[in-house]
Amino acid sequence: MLANLGLGNIPGNVVLLVEEDMGNVKSVLVQMAVKELLHDTKKIVYISTTRSQEDVKNHISISTDNEKNNFTILGSFNELNSLLEICKKDINVLTDANEMLNPSLSTLVTADVCIIDTFSHLFMEEDTGTIKDVLNCFVTMSRENKTTFLLLSDMGILTDRSERIIRAMADGIIQFRTEYVGSKINRYINIPKMPGNPPFNRMVPFNVKGSSIAIDTRERVG
Repeated sequence: MLANLGLGNIPGNVVLLVEEDMGNVKSVLVQMAVKELLHDTKKIVYISTTRSQEDVKNHISISTDNEKNNFTILGSFNELNSLLEICKKDINVLTDANEMLNPSLSTLVTADVCIIDTFSHLFMEEDTGTIKDVLNCFVTMSRENKTTFLLLSDMGILTDRSERIIRAMADGIIQFRTEYVGSKINRYINIPKMPGNPPFNRMVPFNVKGSSIAIDTRERVG
């Protein structure tokens, strides 16, 4: 999808924040990304805080056995301490799942991509110190384990300070914004920063068509 914006594929080994002021367009983006990544035989861990494993399976259809083997779902996830423990472990010493951890969570250390949907819901009761610790762990894992993190977030759930910290620590940011003009709804995508690319100079309009995002690149001219 980012290729439509001239940004190429989703960058590897980085922490990307995907945030939205209202609605669920970010999940459509992730659905498109998962299909693309699985097609490229990437190993994905999908952590959902609001959906069950079965709901995620229904939302993102997986067609082949190879894709199923490369796609691990942790539904209705609320094990923040286990996530922190996994992130702080050395990949070379984590050979067996710790009895205190969700065994499926141990697959995170060998994943190519980790998606947390939604990050803001998982951390809305946590202080900024914990959020910074988690982001630091993700950044370290992205470099050492070559894992790409996609953190989906609803704007306004966390404090302004927490949101600013996350934006500052993330390598890239994708924002979906909605504007009401009379009876018309306008949707825009903004990319304040993305590794290897200059920041956008303006908001780019888009529409959601079924399970895909259609960007009007003609609006970017001028």
